Amino acid sequence: AVVSTQSTGKADSVVVLLCRQPCAAQTSLKDMNWDQSQWQPLINDRSFLPWLVKIPTEQEQLRVRQITAAQINKLEEMWKEDPGKTVEDLDKPGIDEDPQAVMLRYEDAYQYQNVFAPLVKMEADYDRKL
Repeated sequence: AVVSTQSTGKADSVVVLLCRQPCAAQTSLKDMNWDQSQWQPLINDRSFLPWLVKIPTEQEQLRVRQITAAQINKLEEMWKEDPGKTVEDLDKPGIDEDPQAVMLRYEDAYQYQNVFAPLVKMEADYDRKL
């Protein structure tokens, strides 16, 4: 990833261009008269440059919590319904409840209904969102 600054007649402006190496070598960029000598990496020593992403203070680092990729995915799903949801909402009861597994054989119709009714409701809720 690189960044390039462009100077115009009236004022200097910063143009951020995120690009991987194969993209940067394309001839179409050379045709645009970009001054590649002004390009700088956005990542240094395995971290973003401080002007791009603020370095957390010691107090902020003490508040850090480890979350898994599954928790991130669940939070992103929750944001689709309510953008105000937070990581704390993941700990609330009922959030991670998975429906019962479908079986090959059921003892009776009651057991069948208890397994499939939540699945049908989930599908209906999903279809309403679309």
